[in-house]
Amino acid sequence: MKRLCLIFSFFLLFLAGCGKKTVATAPKELFQVTDGVTADGVRPGDEAKQFIDAYKDYTIQVAYNNLESSYVVMDIDKIPYKEDISTMIANFFVDGESVSEEELCEENNVQPTQLYALLSSPEYLRSHNVVYRYLRFRWADGRVASVQSDELNYNETYETPRIR
Repeated sequence: MKRLCLIFSFFLLFLAGCGKKTVATAPKELFQVTDGVTADGVRPGDEAKQFIDAYKDYTIQVAYNNLESSYVVMDIDKIPYKEDISTMIANFFVDGESVSEEELCEENNVQPTQLYALLSSPEYLRSHNVVYRYLRFRWADGRVASVQSDELNYNETYETPRIR
């Protein structure tokens, strides 16, 4: 149940983005973390400047850790880094390719409100591999406290393997 709530929360962020101009689509390499250090060299202990320099071209989502809050898109320069927050960069990968929410809406001729239903439908998942990758940073006292990279495989979550 927690996994489905997480998927739904992440998906709501993408619904807000369909039809809007986006920044860079995050490549697969962006989500690699080795020994707590991101592919762009951001690590626990770094301040906002290092984070901003590395990720200014991506959509950043923010949630408050001590509240029951969902992630919301926020301008990277307006994030309250000194508060108890998490920031996240996330992206869908369809058949191994990085795809923006706008591209998903356009390619499938769906409205933002229909995107969740499309990506979780057995029909779509039988013909596509859908993976949602995210890179999450926890902040404490204006510094990165931890870095986590993870993914949600929609085909596994919805128990619908791709039929080749």
